[in-house]
Amino acid sequence: MARGALDQLTEAQRECLRLVYAHHSSKEIAEIVGVSPSAVDKRIERAIQLLGAPSRFAAARMLAVEEGAPAYERLPSEAIDLSLAPSFGPMQEPGGPWWLAHRLLGLAPREGSRGQARNTLGKLERLGVIIGLMFLIAMTSVALLNLGETLSGLAVAARSAPGR
Repeated sequence: MARGALDQLTEAQRECLRLVYAHHSSKEIAEIVGVSPSAVDKRIERAIQLLGAPSRFAAARMLAVEEGAPAYERLPSEAIDLSLAPSFGPMQEPGGPWWLAHRLLGLAPREGSRGQARNTLGKLERLGVIIGLMFLIAMTSVALLNLGETLSGLAVAARSAPGR
């Protein structure tokens, strides 16, 4: 990045970029500076163009480095930069603990290892399978509760039997 690009920034653009570096949104910057959020966005967009930066925070970082600002620290709530390519680990492999859930929710890769689709179910079909599973779980829970109640009743009856 050429030093000349930073020299072309207006003071208003610099102020907006400093506030971006301090993790303020356009709306917050607008309230601080006293202009509309769209005016803030225009200032930041123009600064991004002048600096040739890929994002508003990259432009803010360039200005901060030039001005000798303290090092950037990631906020706990801020997303971690990850590659855009999905990486499917062992949890999504067939037989993994969450494999079926990932397939039903459409989180598994679109294509299998042999090129065929991994999940051909539509959204309504997935919803039907999920509702069916919920029904099955509910019925199983009721059956287990009834079994427990029956066994409990038999144990009480066996203790209070007259032959004991």
